[in-house]
Amino acid sequence: MLLVAKETFKLTRRQQTKPVLVSSLIRIDNHVKIRSSLCFSYKQYHWTTKSVPETSKPKKLTQHSPRKKVPLKPAKEGKSKEVQTLKHSEVSKHKVVKQFHKKKLIQSTSDIKEPPEIELPDVVEASPKSIQLNVGDFVDVRRNGRSYVGIIAKLSSDPTSTTNKNEILLPNNHLLLTRSEDIVFKITEYAYNKEFNNSKLVLGSPIPETYGRLASDLNKSAQILLHSKTFAFRQIHSQFADELENKKITIQSAARHIFQNDNPTEAQLLSTHMFFFKENIFFMADPTEIRQTGTYTLRSKRSVDAIIKVLEWIRLRDPRVMEFQEKVAKIIQHIRSLDKKSSEPPSFTKEETLPEFTSNDQMFINLVKTFVLTPKNSQSGLEAHLSAILKPLKLYERDFDKECAIQFLKEIGVWAPWENLTVYEETTKLSGHGVSKEADKEQEDFKNLATNLLDSQSFNTSKSKVTLSPASLLSIKTKDSLGENDFYPHDICEDIRHDFGDLPVYTIDDPTAHELDDGISIERVNNSSGTESVWVHIHVADPSTYIHPGHRLAQIARSRIQTVYFPERNYSMLPSPLSKKMFSLGVDAKTRGNYVMTFSLRIGDDASLLDYKVRPSIIRNVKILYYDDVDKFLSWDSLSKFKKEIDFVYNQIHFHPHRISLPNNEYNTLPLSDQQDLKDMQKIANIHLKNRGQKGSFNLHLPQGNAELSPFPLDKTQFDIKYPIIFTGLPTIQVNLDKFNYSPARMMVAEFMIMAGRVASIFCSERNIPILFRTQPKNDEILSILSNIDDDIRVIPISDMFKIRSLLQPMKTTVEPGPHFSMGITEGYSKVTSPLRRYGDLLVHWQIKASLLNDRLPFPKDELINSIPYITNLEKEIRRSQMKSNKFWILDLVNRLKTDGNLPEITGIIIEEFDKGDRTVMIREFGIQGKLVKSTGNLGDIIKLKVKDVIPNKHNIILEPVNT
Repeated sequence: MLLVAKETFKLTRRQQTKPVLVSSLIRIDNHVKIRSSLCFSYKQYHWTTKSVPETSKPKKLTQHSPRKKVPLKPAKEGKSKEVQTLKHSEVSKHKVVKQFHKKKLIQSTSDIKEPPEIELPDVVEASPKSIQLNVGDFVDVRRNGRSYVGIIAKLSSDPTSTTNKNEILLPNNHLLLTRSEDIVFKITEYAYNKEFNNSKLVLGSPIPETYGRLASDLNKSAQILLHSKTFAFRQIHSQFADELENKKITIQSAARHIFQNDNPTEAQLLSTHMFFFKENIFFMADPTEIRQTGTYTLRSKRSVDAIIKVLEWIRLRDPRVMEFQEKVAKIIQHIRSLDKKSSEPPSFTKEETLPEFTSNDQMFINLVKTFVLTPKNSQSGLEAHLSAILKPLKLYERDFDKECAIQFLKEIGVWAPWENLTVYEETTKLSGHGVSKEADKEQEDFKNLATNLLDSQSFNTSKSKVTLSPASLLSIKTKDSLGENDFYPHDICEDIRHDFGDLPVYTIDDPTAHELDDGISIERVNNSSGTESVWVHIHVADPSTYIHPGHRLAQIARSRIQTVYFPERNYSMLPSPLSKKMFSLGVDAKTRGNYVMTFSLRIGDDASLLDYKVRPSIIRNVKILYYDDVDKFLSWDSLSKFKKEIDFVYNQIHFHPHRISLPNNEYNTLPLSDQQDLKDMQKIANIHLKNRGQKGSFNLHLPQGNAELSPFPLDKTQFDIKYPIIFTGLPTIQVNLDKFNYSPARMMVAEFMIMAGRVASIFCSERNIPILFRTQPKNDEILSILSNIDDDIRVIPISDMFKIRSLLQPMKTTVEPGPHFSMGITEGYSKVTSPLRRYGDLLVHWQIKASLLNDRLPFPKDELINSIPYITNLEKEIRRSQMKSNKFWILDLVNRLKTDGNLPEITGIIIEEFDKGDRTVMIREFGIQGKLVKSTGNLGDIIKLKVKDVIPNKHNIILEPVNT
């Protein structure tokens, strides 16, 4: 049995016996050979790439020579100079050659309601695709087209590391310095789990120099298996690939099938990985996905057939190649001659005089797209063939590479000049871009189901509503009695739903918010003893009132996991019309009320939880407010020491070609009673915030840039490529700095969302309801660092940031409650306040309701455990893609301003130091990171910068200090 795309398929008798010949692309040194079932003789092609300068070979260490730290660069094949020989007597020290590259601090995407959980990837990260590595892991490293296998001897996060890279012990006893993103495969703690020389290493002990041979032995065993099982390997794609849709396949399940072994050995897993990585026409390798989940992508059979056919045309110099060359040359010449009208809004037109793309042309274009969208460090082999098409046109001075291919697709009218390539990533499968036919089909279902619910009669929330019989309620409550397209016909919680009547509920958000999914209120209750109890309530939009766990919308929400927010458009988890017209708080609240889940609590002066309640409810008096307006009458005392930073953040706004006007936000002064409610809630929030700070929570006051676009949403580029599009004008880009850490209203609302997550966790823990808890172990050393910070909100200085990073353990998603150290929560925490945009939150609502109704839980514990890897990995990919998209548009703005000569004076905070003058800086005016070269500044220094180079597609910006 083989696991493909989360489903199990049994092999038919025909599939088990039918011999299959599949095509392959083989790379030998700098040559490519094409072999396919067509059995044509191969021809070799050679292409040139930019030469890489060599450096002198590092000196071999002797007992009498001191170790010199020599920077190394890739050398010619067969003469690798990225390693340094170690003597047996010096293994324990692992002093290695230094090679410094920038590390990137990941920017937290702006979450409207909740601050990002502070975990390792959210604070400081070596790359956008970091993974959990361990000393002793066997790894396969791919760099500059070469493969290295070895054992991790030291991690880049090790406090004693001077290289900021992982140190890999190679079979020849040399050390390779590498970044985490260069690792494409790993076997966890392999060196500690295997016997070597009749002994076994104690877990955590240093890796001896001789253990490089372990990696060599495993690699040789895998190579033998690879050759002995060639036929079985070659059947995988033809048997399990889909005709039209790309599918996922795990290394584990493929190895089970190939070797008929339920528990594949390490050598069997490695050989499977090696085959998949090599056969890149059939399997797409995203190194992050391989490392995290052991998953490859099976290209659809139609895609593979098209690639092979085009490669054959190129090899045979088919007339279709020349026809394509002539056509694109004409198109490019015409498009280059046009006035792009950069000061006008973007427009999309068809030029009648230009030739249309035939089906053959589309195959060539799709091959270029395939090359561009192949993940970094994944073998492609297409570069030489595409160069053979485009180089004779003499349209580009540079050698053919991905940047050249991107420019080509834009200049033939396939992609817009402002195309954000993140939308095409396989991992997120965003609808509307031709990446996934399944996702595009889901979007059609979205529209139809949303229309059906909006056209149905809303539930009756009046006091005189009709009560159903117990038998009727039972049939409604059972999800098995409803079809996947059936919505609940009645509120299953009407007997337990609390009505808050005229109690004011305050929703506080930005004027640009697309849906209002939560509100807060305060309730003063007189006790029988005559004293007053103060309750605070967090009211959360309740789509589970209408959508049951087995509904088609629930299935789509699970496949998407959460709404994806890009500056140019959003990709909703639930249909936007439903969120805006039915679920959003404030919609017809006075006339029919809003269904919500309410998380209520009372806390003491020391933030101890005195009482709590969780219940479905109705709110009727919703007051829609905006952060900046509420800030006008809340206290700023806790932020007084940051006044200079606050003034800087609020004054930053950069745009091109025009400023984007905000929606009409007419501020009406709140009654004094409402102002007092909000002031009292702020005091409660500050008590809770201070208490969390004492238990481990902290903040990083680094500028974070947020890009906005107009028009929004931006029209999508066609993906069926029928004809070239003439793109003129430009979308307006505007960048502001995130105000989250510099706004009392934003901080107060975020604190109440955290309280709701705390209450939900306690409620589910006490009732043994399995949900998705977020946990993180305590660290006493970090607490010691925080104890030296005297402000309530625990803003850590730059000098301590990297030390905390090395000590902080990653956050985990589990079904068992536990402490969340960096949030300062000890009893447990779960996210529950955004069910309109996060599937995990919606899942918790379903579980809680079932418990309150004494019904069967829709999600058993085992099912949740099995779903955690899928949910958490997709959450990380979405977070990464959101950050990439945000940075892409900010860099595009910087590039425009630089080109026009309107780039303002920029400054940067040095947040990481390297040798040879290289630094990582946070550009204060734009809230993004960049690489600073030729600098002698120190950690935390603010220096003036000038832009040397900007590459938006690569999310890179290179800076130099301004000489003063």
